[in-house]
Formats: sequence, C-alpha cells, structure tokens
Amino acid sequence: MSGARLTVLSSDEVETLTNATFQLLESTGVLVREPRAHRLLLSAGAIGAPGEERVRIPQALLREALTKVPHEWTWYARDPARNIRVGEGGRTRLGPGSSCTNVWDYETNRVRPPTLQDATDMVRLMDALDFVDINFTPVNKETDDLPARWHESESLVRDLTNSGKPPVGPSYDGTMARDGVAIAAVLAGGEDALRKRPMVAGYCDPVSPLVHDRAMTETLIEYAAMGQPVFVTALDLAGASAPATLAGTLLQQNAEVLSGILIAHLVNPVAPVIYGSVSGIMDMKAGTAAVGGPEFSLLSVASVQLAHRFGIPCSVGGQSDSKLPDAQAAIEKAATLFASTMAGADFVDLYFGSFEGFNTTCLEQMVIDHDIAASIFRFRDGIAMDEAHLGLDLLREVGPGGNFLGNRTALTHTRRWMMTEDYFPVVADRRSRFAWEKAGSPSMLDRAHQQAQKLLKEHQGVPMDPTMAADMGRVLERIRTECLPVAS
Repeated sequence: MSGARLTVLSSDEVETLTNATFQLLESTGVLVREPRAHRLLLSAGAIGAPGEERVRIPQALLREALTKVPHEWTWYARDPARNIRVGEGGRTRLGPGSSCTNVWDYETNRVRPPTLQDATDMVRLMDALDFVDINFTPVNKETDDLPARWHESESLVRDLTNSGKPPVGPSYDGTMARDGVAIAAVLAGGEDALRKRPMVAGYCDPVSPLVHDRAMTETLIEYAAMGQPVFVTALDLAGASAPATLAGTLLQQNAEVLSGILIAHLVNPVAPVIYGSVSGIMDMKAGTAAVGGPEFSLLSVASVQLAHRFGIPCSVGGQSDSKLPDAQAAIEKAATLFASTMAGADFVDLYFGSFEGFNTTCLEQMVIDHDIAASIFRFRDGIAMDEAHLGLDLLREVGPGGNFLGNRTALTHTRRWMMTEDYFPVVADRRSRFAWEKAGSPSMLDRAHQQAQKLLKEHQGVPMDPTMAADMGRVLERIRTECLPVAS
C-alpha cells in the first residue's frame, strides 16, 4: 500500500491556519485564570497587564516551544505488553467514551443511571478487547455521600485493578490530579520512577472561546509537572461556542490547544502532550451538538494535519449522535473512526461504547465498535505486494481451470495466509440465511450482547500484585479521610 493519508487541507492551507493562529494569539491572546500558569507565561515573555487575566503570546515564544515538546515517547502500562509507543506512526490507539451519564440496558431497551457493576463490567470487557488501548471507567457512579474527589480516586484504583492497560486519571482540578499522581506513583514504584515511566494521563479542556480556566489548568500543571501525558482537548461547536465556519472553528481550536500545550511545556519541558480535538457543529435545527456528522470528521482530519505540522501526537474522535446502539450509531461511528484513522490520528480516545454525543454507553456498543475498528484497521493495512503474497508459483501449479479447494498446495497456501490476509468479524454475520435462521435469527445487537457476556465470563486479566494493591488501598484511605468533614 502506498501509505497515502486522508487529508482535507492542502499544505498551503495548513500554513495559512498556522500563521493565523500565531497572529491571533499574539494580537488577541487568551484568558489564563490559573495564577501559576499566568506567571509562567509572563516570565517566559508573554505580554499581560498587572491584574488582568488576558495574556498575549509572542509568535517566537510559541514557535520555539512547539519545536521542543516531546514528539515520541512511551506510555507505560501495568501490563508491559500493553505499553504504547506514541509518535512513531502505526496503528491508531483507541479508548472509551468518558463520563457518560446513561447506560443503555439490553434487557429493557431503555437508558438508566449507571451502577458500580456497570463500571466494573465495562472496564473488564475493554480489558478483554484487543483494540482497546486506553482503559478507564467510562461512566460516573457515586456509591455514597462522599465527594467527587473520593469517587474519582476510587475509580482509578478500580480501573488499575481490573485492567492492565494505561488509564486516564482524575482530571477535574489540581487536588484530584495530585490524587491520581499519588496512585500512579504506587503503580510505578515511586515518584522518581513515575517521572521516568509515565503511566497515567490527564485531560485539560480549554473553555471556548480562548479561555484556560482555573480547575482544568491546575490539572494540566499537576500531570505535566510529574511528566505524565496530558491531552489538551478542545470541544468547540461551530455556530455556538466558535465561529460558524469550519475554518474559523479550526483557528479558534488551534489557538486554544497550542496555548495549552505551551503552558504544559513551561511547567515541564519534557512533559508528553497530545493535541486533542472533539470539535463539531451546533445543529441549528435541533439545537444540539452534532458530533456524528461529516463536519465532525472534517474537523478531525484537519486537526490531525495541524498537530502533525509540529510533530505533536494527536487525538480526535469517533462518535455518534444516535440515542440507541442502532444502525445510526454504527454508520456514524464507522464513518468518523474511518476518517480519523485514515488521517493518521495517533489516538481516537473517546470512542469505545459511547453514543448520543458521549452521553450514553453500553457493553454491546463496545463489542460492535471493536468490529468496526477491526474492519477499518484491516483496510488501513492495505494490500501487500511482495513475491510471497503474489503467489505466482501457486497460480502456475493450479493453472487455467484448476481448483483452489482441491489442490493440496493451494490448501496449504490458504491455511498459511487466511488468518493474516482476512478480517473475520465477531458480530457481523456472514452465514447463509439457512444457517442464520437455524441459529435463531439473531440481530447484530443480540450477537454483541452474547459476545460481551461470554468475554465477561471467560476473561482473566493480569492480576495486580497484592503489595501494590495494599499500598493503593492506603492511598485511598488517606484520600477518604481528607474528604470527611472536619468535626466542629
């Protein structure tokens, strides 16, 4: 395969957007509401008046930083076989949707609030699915009256216990981020080891338009200071929180993300950063965000081009606006993931299981999404054209009018190549109608449910070391104690 990538912008258009971004940040700037980040920018040469949150960033400062941020690095996992090498190309890495407020229930065909069992089952299922690379609880479930700080830390420990894959840690404010780092330090064997072997990522979402708020920027600072990966991710909506044109939305997003990356770099020059985008449009007829349509894909592909312009790893989306795990969900998730993958995205993190614009998730959609990803990855692999794959000698032996099912050499050739050349779906059904009806005429959703239950029953993850589990328990107990109200 030629290795060609999907693009939507010419190289000249990428440069036009890049130059406009530098001009916007230098002339208009961004609001930075976290005092430490504000001071770092001013100390580095940014321009701001005393007492004002707005900071204007000289082009030279930003350009220099973008050449120095890490372009290749390793994201380490509890299971070393699941370490991720970032920035070297290869397969797009996938993760689940985040903070979903609803779970679709197969038995009732209705949505409901998530339970603790849902949270555990989803992480265990994704640990069993090969193409899930980043694994963390995709729903928020509070089980008692303790604050969100406790639940976020408890969720991270549960994620690490039930999966050997790299997680995303608490990303709401600096306190929660420090808790996530403390838990990850146990996993790594201490803070010094964690700095050398980043194991838990944080999220920092700029507030559109052009604002770095206090809580999110605290999160960025804490993870970056410890050398952990930071996804600086924009969710700009054309026509609502950003200009109605896609070009204008890209310009605003680029300014927000690149200025966030600059802050991370000033905190720690070796902090791994990821340029993130899940930007879409506001559907003016429905009055809702639209993240399953072609505009979402166009913005994703362009975002990959903008990030890779500076050699920075990029994370974009694969999403649907459907309210059910139905045909709409499959079509939109396939289309958006295909665009992101063929553009060469390093990550499509907010993907597995979620639909309704990141608001709902279910086990069955996770399994369907895995089939979608497997099909797209097979397409991305292309057609090998070396001598062994061409089979010239085989064709000479079989000859005109021959039989590939009756020739011993042909059967040997088929056995050798079928598992690497062919994609075999798990839930898409290729059987004859007779065989399908004999099996009970199951729908794709039925088959996905059966596969999810099978994997949950059979999968055995990599067990956590008991000493490590006990140490994490002590960190959790400290956090729980700090969350308790002080007696008067």
